[in-house]
Amino acid sequence: LLRSHGQNDLWQLAAALARRGIKPAVLESLFATLEAGTARAALVRIAASVEVANLLNEIESSTSRISDLVRAIKEYTYMDQGPVQNVDIVKSLETTLTILNHKLKHGVAVQRDYQRVPFLVNSFGSELNQVWTNLIDNAIDAMGGKGELRVRTYREDTCVVVEIGDNGPGISPEVKPHIFEPFFTTKGVGEGTGLGLDTVQRIVKKHRGNIQVNSKPGDTRFQVWLPLAEASA
Repeated sequence: LLRSHGQNDLWQLAAALARRGIKPAVLESLFATLEAGTARAALVRIAASVEVANLLNEIESSTSRISDLVRAIKEYTYMDQGPVQNVDIVKSLETTLTILNHKLKHGVAVQRDYQRVPFLVNSFGSELNQVWTNLIDNAIDAMGGKGELRVRTYREDTCVVVEIGDNGPGISPEVKPHIFEPFFTTKGVGEGTGLGLDTVQRIVKKHRGNIQVNSKPGDTRFQVWLPLAEASA
């Protein structure tokens, strides 16, 4: 470092560490070492400070993720406080993605394609969040926890269409006709969200919507049509 940049860069690095939140006592010792011109000792101190800075960054990042999760949980559940409310579809989807981040982060790439207009629908409590949770969780499981999850929204006449897709192996022709039947599942005992596609379909129909699935190897898409609220119709 000294050969390529010189001692001036050490001062700049020390100043950068100060902006990172390193304790004043550590910085005071570091600056004193730099002032005395003992570059080797300064490098040792900087190295130790960098470790502290990295740790602080990690803590800050973790705190931010926890805050996002707490906010998402509140948004996920707050709608139960009223019977029917206008719900922003994109915000509802993003809340669900945050809740399921622990399953997404280990190998699932999320591709978002949101039409840049607010889509509001009349929702009964947090039921639509339950729909997204089930569809996204199923997609993750279908890909074995690794793959590409595609989340799309667009308008079609007086409806908003939510499309949730994955690049997993697809739904077999033998299974597809039965996926919306009560109690039907291809998962083992104790797996999944416990909310079958039959319940998902009933929630969608309760909201005067419709759901369908198109599937082939590498491309499965669940599409949900929901009537727009008057505010965004």
